[in-house]
Amino acid sequence: MVQVKDIVAVMEEIAPQRLAESWDKVGLAIGNPQSEVKKILVALDATKEVIAEAIAKKANMIVTHHPMLLFQKMDSITANTPLGNKIYQLIGNDIAAFSAHTNLDIAKGGTNDVLAELIGLQNVALLEVTEQEVLQKIVVYVPVSHEQVVREAMCQAGAGHIGNYAACTFGTKGTGTFLPLEGTNPYLGAQGKLEFAEEIRLETIVPKSKTADVLNAMHQAHPYEEVAFDVYTVEQTGKQEGIGRMGELPQEMEFSAFAMLLKQKLGLDSIRLTGDPHKMIKRVGLCTGSGAEFLSLAHQKGADVYLTGDMKFHEAQKAVDAGICVADVTHYASEVLIVPVLQDFLQKAAQKNGWNLEVICSDVNGQTFWSL
Repeated sequence: MVQVKDIVAVMEEIAPQRLAESWDKVGLAIGNPQSEVKKILVALDATKEVIAEAIAKKANMIVTHHPMLLFQKMDSITANTPLGNKIYQLIGNDIAAFSAHTNLDIAKGGTNDVLAELIGLQNVALLEVTEQEVLQKIVVYVPVSHEQVVREAMCQAGAGHIGNYAACTFGTKGTGTFLPLEGTNPYLGAQGKLEFAEEIRLETIVPKSKTADVLNAMHQAHPYEEVAFDVYTVEQTGKQEGIGRMGELPQEMEFSAFAMLLKQKLGLDSIRLTGDPHKMIKRVGLCTGSGAEFLSLAHQKGADVYLTGDMKFHEAQKAVDAGICVADVTHYASEVLIVPVLQDFLQKAAQKNGWNLEVICSDVNGQTFWSL
Protein backbone atom coordinates (compact mmCIF):
# COMPACT_ATOMS: atom_id res chain seq x y z
CA MET A 1 0.00 0.00 0.00
CA VAL A 2 1.35 3.43 -1.01
CA GLN A 3 0.91 6.09 1.65
CA VAL A 4 1.11 9.88 1.63
CA LYS A 5 4.40 9.71 3.51
CA ASP A 6 5.88 7.60 0.68
CA ILE A 7 5.07 10.32 -1.85
CA VAL A 8 6.52 12.95 0.48
CA ALA A 9 9.75 10.91 0.59
CA VAL A 10 9.91 10.77 -3.20
CA MET A 11 9.34 14.51 -3.45
CA GLU A 12 12.18 15.03 -0.98
CA GLU A 13 14.46 13.34 -3.53
CA ILE A 14 13.30 15.75 -6.25
CA ALA A 15 13.26 18.95 -4.22
CA PRO A 16 14.71 18.67 -0.69
CA GLN A 17 12.88 20.95 1.75
CA ARG A 18 16.22 22.26 3.06
CA LEU A 19 16.57 24.19 -0.22
CA ALA A 20 13.39 26.21 0.36
CA GLU A 21 13.54 29.88 1.33
CA SER A 22 12.92 30.52 5.04
CA TRP A 23 9.61 32.29 4.37
CA ASP A 24 8.23 29.49 2.21
CA LYS A 25 5.53 27.04 3.32
CA VAL A 26 6.40 23.88 1.46
CA GLY A 27 5.64 20.26 2.23
CA LEU A 28 2.49 18.51 3.36
CA ALA A 29 -0.08 21.20 4.15
CA ILE A 30 -3.17 19.02 4.52
CA GLY A 31 -3.56 15.28 5.00
CA ASN A 32 -2.69 12.21 7.02
CA PRO A 33 0.80 10.84 6.28
CA GLN A 34 -0.55 7.31 6.78
CA SER A 35 -3.44 7.67 4.30
CA GLU A 36 -3.43 5.43 1.24
CA VAL A 37 -2.70 6.96 -2.17
CA LYS A 38 -3.89 5.33 -5.38
CA LYS A 39 -4.01 8.37 -7.64
CA ILE A 40 -2.10 11.68 -7.62
CA LEU A 41 -3.12 14.83 -9.46
CA VAL A 42 -0.23 17.19 -10.31
CA ALA A 43 -0.97 20.89 -10.87
CA LEU A 44 0.64 24.29 -10.51
CA ASP A 45 -1.92 25.49 -7.93
CA ALA A 46 -4.56 23.86 -5.76
CA THR A 47 -7.33 26.13 -7.05
CA LYS A 48 -10.99 25.34 -6.47
CA GLU A 49 -11.17 24.05 -10.06
CA VAL A 50 -8.19 21.74 -9.50
CA ILE A 51 -9.68 20.45 -6.25
CA ALA A 52 -12.98 19.78 -8.01
CA GLU A 53 -11.04 17.93 -10.70
CA ALA A 54 -9.27 15.84 -8.05
CA ILE A 55 -12.61 14.92 -6.49
CA ALA A 56 -14.13 14.03 -9.87
CA LYS A 57 -11.14 11.90 -10.85
CA LYS A 58 -10.95 10.26 -7.42
CA ALA A 59 -7.41 11.42 -6.68
CA ASN A 60 -6.17 10.88 -3.12
CA MET A 61 -3.43 13.50 -3.28
CA ILE A 62 -2.67 16.78 -5.05
CA VAL A 63 0.96 17.72 -5.66
CA THR A 64 1.48 21.35 -6.61
CA HIS A 65 4.27 23.85 -7.09
CA HIS A 66 2.58 26.73 -5.26
CA PRO A 67 1.69 26.18 -1.58
CA MET A 68 -1.95 26.63 -0.65
CA LEU A 69 -1.12 28.53 2.52
CA LEU A 70 1.57 30.85 1.12
CA PHE A 71 1.06 34.46 2.27
CA GLN A 72 -2.22 33.42 3.88
CA LYS A 73 -3.00 34.59 7.40
CA MET A 74 -5.66 32.39 8.92
CA ASP A 75 -7.54 33.26 12.10
CA SER A 76 -10.21 30.65 11.46
CA ILE A 77 -11.22 27.99 8.95
CA THR A 78 -14.78 28.35 7.73
CA ALA A 79 -16.49 27.03 4.63
CA ASN A 80 -17.68 30.51 3.57
CA THR A 81 -14.19 31.80 2.70
CA PRO A 82 -12.34 30.80 -0.50
CA LEU A 83 -9.41 29.23 1.32
CA GLY A 84 -11.53 27.72 4.08
CA ASN A 85 -13.81 26.12 1.52
CA LYS A 86 -10.85 24.54 -0.29
CA ILE A 87 -9.58 23.12 2.99
CA TYR A 88 -13.06 21.75 3.76
CA GLN A 89 -13.24 20.14 0.32
CA LEU A 90 -9.84 18.49 0.70
CA ILE A 91 -10.40 17.16 4.21
CA GLY A 92 -13.97 16.10 3.44
CA ASN A 93 -12.80 14.04 0.49
CA ASP A 94 -9.66 12.74 2.21
CA ILE A 95 -7.32 14.38 -0.31
CA ALA A 96 -3.80 15.29 0.81
CA ALA A 97 -2.20 18.52 -0.44
CA PHE A 98 1.57 18.76 -0.89
CA SER A 99 3.73 21.45 -2.48
CA ALA A 100 7.35 22.00 -3.50
CA HIS A 101 7.91 25.70 -4.19
CA THR A 102 11.20 27.59 -3.90
CA ASN A 103 12.95 24.28 -3.23
CA LEU A 104 11.74 23.12 -6.65
CA ASP A 105 12.86 26.42 -8.22
CA ILE A 106 16.34 25.90 -6.80
CA ALA A 107 16.68 22.13 -7.26
CA LYS A 108 18.55 20.68 -10.21
CA GLY A 109 15.99 19.75 -12.84
CA GLY A 110 13.41 22.09 -11.28
CA THR A 111 11.42 24.96 -12.78
CA ASN A 112 14.39 27.11 -13.80
CA ASP A 113 16.25 24.26 -15.46
CA VAL A 114 13.12 23.17 -17.31
CA LEU A 115 12.60 26.67 -18.72
CA ALA A 116 16.29 26.97 -19.67
CA GLU A 117 16.12 23.63 -21.48
CA LEU A 118 12.88 24.52 -23.25
CA ILE A 119 14.39 27.60 -24.89
CA GLY A 120 17.60 25.77 -25.74
CA LEU A 121 20.10 27.48 -23.46
CA GLN A 122 23.67 26.16 -23.36
CA ASN A 123 26.40 26.51 -20.72
CA VAL A 124 23.72 26.97 -18.07
CA ALA A 125 24.88 28.25 -14.66
CA LEU A 126 23.23 29.51 -11.47
CA LEU A 127 22.08 33.12 -11.41
CA GLU A 128 22.40 33.47 -7.61
CA VAL A 129 23.98 30.90 -5.30
CA THR A 130 21.80 30.20 -2.25
CA GLU A 131 23.67 27.25 -0.77
CA GLN A 132 27.24 26.00 -0.87
CA GLU A 133 27.75 22.41 0.23
CA VAL A 134 30.27 21.96 3.06
CA LEU A 135 32.56 18.97 2.62
CA GLN A 136 34.38 16.84 5.17
CA LYS A 137 36.96 14.10 4.90
CA ILE A 138 36.62 10.83 6.78
CA VAL A 139 39.71 8.74 7.46
CA VAL A 140 39.24 5.24 8.87
CA TYR A 141 41.68 2.42 9.61
CA VAL A 142 40.43 -0.94 8.33
CA PRO A 143 41.97 -4.43 8.35
CA VAL A 144 42.87 -5.41 4.79
CA SER A 145 40.28 -8.19 4.88
CA HIS A 146 37.45 -5.64 5.16
CA GLU A 147 38.71 -2.81 2.98
CA GLN A 148 36.25 -3.44 0.16
CA VAL A 149 33.15 -3.99 2.29
CA VAL A 150 33.78 -0.83 4.36
CA ARG A 151 34.52 1.23 1.24
CA GLU A 152 31.31 0.11 -0.45
CA ALA A 153 29.21 0.74 2.65
CA MET A 154 30.55 4.30 3.02
CA CYS A 155 30.08 5.14 -0.65
CA GLN A 156 26.56 3.73 -0.75
CA ALA A 157 25.72 5.97 2.23
CA GLY A 158 26.77 9.09 0.31
CA ALA A 159 30.56 9.38 0.48
CA GLY A 160 33.04 9.57 -2.37
CA HIS A 161 31.42 12.01 -4.80
CA ILE A 162 33.74 14.46 -6.57
CA GLY A 163 32.08 16.29 -9.44
CA ASN A 164 30.64 13.70 -11.82
CA TYR A 165 32.68 10.88 -10.29
CA ALA A 166 31.45 8.49 -7.61
CA ALA A 167 33.19 6.04 -5.24
CA CYS A 168 36.28 8.27 -4.97
CA THR A 169 38.51 6.96 -2.16
CA PHE A 170 42.19 6.51 -1.40
CA GLY A 171 43.86 3.71 0.56
CA THR A 172 47.33 3.39 2.02
CA LYS A 173 48.72 0.23 3.59
CA GLY A 174 50.33 0.37 6.99
CA THR A 175 50.65 -1.36 10.33
CA GLY A 176 48.27 -0.60 13.16
CA THR A 177 48.93 -1.50 16.80
CA PHE A 178 46.54 -1.97 19.69
CA LEU A 179 46.50 -3.65 23.09
CA PRO A 180 43.13 -5.23 23.99
CA LEU A 181 42.41 -4.60 27.67
CA GLU A 182 40.25 -6.55 30.11
CA GLY A 183 36.61 -6.75 29.07
CA THR A 184 37.28 -6.47 25.33
CA ASN A 185 36.37 -8.97 22.63
CA PRO A 186 38.89 -8.13 19.89
CA TYR A 187 38.37 -9.13 16.26
CA LEU A 188 42.17 -9.61 16.05
CA GLY A 189 44.63 -10.58 18.80
CA ALA A 190 44.00 -11.38 22.45
CA GLN A 191 43.56 -9.53 25.75
CA GLY A 192 46.81 -8.31 27.26
CA LYS A 193 48.87 -8.86 24.12
CA LEU A 194 50.04 -6.08 21.80
CA GLU A 195 48.69 -6.76 18.30
CA PHE A 196 50.33 -5.69 15.04
CA ALA A 197 47.71 -5.60 12.28
CA GLU A 198 48.07 -4.96 8.56
CA GLU A 199 45.54 -2.21 7.89
CA ILE A 200 44.42 0.22 5.21
CA ARG A 201 44.14 3.94 5.89
CA LEU A 202 40.95 4.53 3.89
CA GLU A 203 39.94 8.12 3.22
CA THR A 204 37.11 9.71 1.31
CA ILE A 205 35.15 12.93 0.95
CA VAL A 206 31.58 13.40 2.17
CA PRO A 207 29.03 16.23 2.31
CA LYS A 208 28.66 17.37 5.92
CA SER A 209 24.92 16.72 5.73
CA LYS A 210 25.65 13.02 5.09
CA THR A 211 28.55 12.55 7.52
CA ALA A 212 26.40 10.93 10.23
CA ASP A 213 24.91 8.43 7.76
CA VAL A 214 28.32 7.54 6.34
CA LEU A 215 29.82 7.06 9.81
CA ASN A 216 26.92 4.82 10.79
CA ALA A 217 27.40 2.72 7.64
CA MET A 218 31.15 2.58 8.33
CA HIS A 219 30.60 1.30 11.88
CA GLN A 220 28.09 -1.31 10.67
CA ALA A 221 30.54 -2.70 8.10
CA HIS A 222 33.70 -2.48 10.20
CA PRO A 223 34.71 -5.63 12.15
CA TYR A 224 36.42 -3.87 15.07
CA GLU A 225 34.75 -3.21 18.43
CA GLU A 226 36.39 0.21 18.56
CA VAL A 227 36.86 1.86 15.19
CA ALA A 228 39.72 4.32 14.78
CA PHE A 229 38.64 7.17 12.51
CA ASP A 230 39.01 10.93 12.03
CA VAL A 231 36.73 13.57 10.52
CA TYR A 232 38.26 16.71 9.02
CA THR A 233 36.72 19.86 7.58
CA VAL A 234 38.35 20.64 4.24
CA GLU A 235 38.80 23.86 2.27
CA GLN A 236 37.10 22.49 -0.82
CA THR A 237 33.38 23.02 -1.19
CA GLY A 238 30.83 20.79 -2.84
CA LYS A 239 28.03 21.45 -5.24
CA GLN A 240 26.23 24.76 -5.31
CA GLU A 241 22.48 25.32 -5.31
CA GLY A 242 20.84 28.51 -6.42
CA ILE A 243 17.91 30.46 -7.80
CA GLY A 244 17.57 31.52 -11.43
CA ARG A 245 19.78 30.52 -14.34
CA MET A 246 22.17 32.10 -16.83
CA GLY A 247 22.89 30.59 -20.24
CA GLU A 248 23.59 31.22 -23.89
CA LEU A 249 21.56 30.74 -27.02
CA PRO A 250 23.09 28.49 -29.69
CA GLN A 251 22.97 31.42 -32.08
CA GLU A 252 22.65 35.15 -31.62
CA MET A 253 19.30 36.61 -32.71
CA GLU A 254 17.32 39.84 -32.55
CA PHE A 255 15.21 40.38 -29.46
CA SER A 256 12.01 40.46 -31.54
CA ALA A 257 12.84 37.05 -33.03
CA PHE A 258 13.68 35.71 -29.58
CA ALA A 259 10.33 36.99 -28.30
CA MET A 260 8.52 35.11 -31.06
CA LEU A 261 10.43 31.97 -30.06
CA LEU A 262 9.26 32.43 -26.46
CA LYS A 263 5.63 32.84 -27.55
CA GLN A 264 5.82 29.62 -29.54
CA LYS A 265 7.64 27.59 -26.88
CA LEU A 266 5.42 28.76 -24.02
CA GLY A 267 2.14 28.73 -25.94
CA LEU A 268 1.43 32.40 -25.26
CA ASP A 269 -1.00 34.53 -27.31
CA SER A 270 0.94 37.67 -26.40
CA ILE A 271 3.99 38.67 -24.43
CA ARG A 272 5.03 41.84 -22.59
CA LEU A 273 8.41 43.13 -23.68
CA THR A 274 10.78 45.89 -22.63
CA GLY A 275 13.82 46.98 -24.64
CA ASP A 276 15.12 47.44 -28.17
CA PRO A 277 13.45 44.92 -30.51
CA HIS A 278 16.56 44.93 -32.74
CA LYS A 279 19.08 44.27 -29.97
CA MET A 280 21.10 41.13 -30.62
CA ILE A 281 20.50 38.49 -27.94
CA LYS A 282 23.00 35.83 -26.90
CA ARG A 283 23.26 35.68 -23.08
CA VAL A 284 19.97 34.96 -21.30
CA GLY A 285 19.13 35.31 -17.62
CA LEU A 286 15.92 33.90 -16.20
CA CYS A 287 13.98 33.26 -13.03
CA THR A 288 10.63 31.54 -13.14
CA GLY A 289 7.65 33.01 -11.30
CA SER A 290 8.21 36.46 -9.79
CA GLY A 291 11.90 37.15 -10.30
CA ALA A 292 12.16 40.89 -10.86
CA GLU A 293 14.44 41.17 -7.82
CA PHE A 294 17.20 39.40 -9.76
CA LEU A 295 17.07 41.73 -12.78
CA SER A 296 20.09 43.78 -11.66
CA LEU A 297 22.11 40.64 -10.95
CA ALA A 298 21.36 39.27 -14.41
CA HIS A 299 22.48 42.61 -15.89
CA GLN A 300 25.70 42.52 -13.84
CA LYS A 301 26.42 39.03 -15.15
CA GLY A 302 26.12 40.20 -18.73
CA ALA A 303 22.64 39.09 -19.70
CA ASP A 304 21.32 40.61 -22.91
CA VAL A 305 17.78 39.66 -21.94
CA TYR A 306 16.02 38.61 -18.77
CA LEU A 307 12.96 36.34 -18.53
CA THR A 308 10.57 36.27 -15.61
CA GLY A 309 6.98 37.07 -14.66
CA ASP A 310 5.07 39.73 -12.71
CA MET A 311 7.20 42.69 -13.87
CA LYS A 312 6.04 46.10 -12.59
CA PHE A 313 6.27 49.48 -14.29
CA HIS A 314 9.20 50.87 -12.33
CA GLU A 315 11.10 47.59 -12.64
CA ALA A 316 10.64 47.80 -16.41
CA GLN A 317 11.90 51.41 -16.34
CA LYS A 318 15.00 50.23 -14.50
CA ALA A 319 15.61 47.67 -17.24
CA VAL A 320 15.26 50.30 -19.97
CA ASP A 321 17.77 52.55 -18.18
CA ALA A 322 20.21 49.64 -17.86
CA GLY A 323 19.84 48.67 -21.52
CA ILE A 324 18.76 45.11 -20.79
CA CYS A 325 15.79 43.61 -22.61
CA VAL A 326 13.05 41.96 -20.54
CA ALA A 327 10.38 39.43 -21.47
CA ASP A 328 7.53 39.03 -18.98
CA VAL A 329 6.33 35.55 -19.89
CA THR A 330 3.80 35.52 -17.00
CA HIS A 331 4.15 33.73 -13.70
CA TYR A 332 1.94 30.86 -14.81
CA ALA A 333 3.53 30.11 -18.19
CA SER A 334 7.05 30.16 -16.77
CA GLU A 335 6.24 27.55 -14.13
CA VAL A 336 3.43 25.32 -15.41
CA LEU A 337 6.16 23.58 -17.43
CA ILE A 338 7.13 21.69 -14.27
CA VAL A 339 3.77 19.87 -14.00
CA PRO A 340 4.45 17.13 -16.61
CA VAL A 341 8.03 16.83 -15.30
CA LEU A 342 6.75 16.07 -11.79
CA GLN A 343 4.14 13.70 -13.18
CA ASP A 344 6.80 11.76 -15.07
CA PHE A 345 9.16 11.61 -12.07
CA LEU A 346 6.44 10.38 -9.71
CA GLN A 347 5.16 7.80 -12.19
CA LYS A 348 8.67 6.43 -12.72
CA ALA A 349 9.20 6.28 -8.95
CA ALA A 350 5.98 4.27 -8.68
CA GLN A 351 7.17 1.83 -11.35
CA LYS A 352 10.58 1.51 -9.70
CA ASN A 353 9.00 0.71 -6.32
CA GLY A 354 6.34 -1.57 -7.75
CA TRP A 355 3.52 0.66 -6.53
CA ASN A 356 -0.02 0.42 -7.84
CA LEU A 357 -0.22 4.18 -8.35
CA GLU A 358 -1.54 6.43 -11.12
CA VAL A 359 -0.14 9.94 -11.57
CA ILE A 360 -1.95 12.40 -13.84
CA CYS A 361 -1.55 16.03 -14.87
CA SER A 362 -4.34 18.50 -14.25
CA ASP A 363 -6.39 19.56 -17.26
CA VAL A 364 -7.25 22.90 -15.64
CA ASN A 365 -5.79 25.98 -17.34
CA GLY A 366 -4.78 28.14 -14.41
CA GLN A 367 -3.54 31.09 -16.45
CA THR A 368 -5.19 34.17 -14.91
CA PHE A 369 -4.35 36.56 -17.75
CA TRP A 370 -5.86 36.63 -21.22
CA SER A 371 -5.62 39.06 -24.09
CA LEU A 372 -7.74 40.22 -27.02
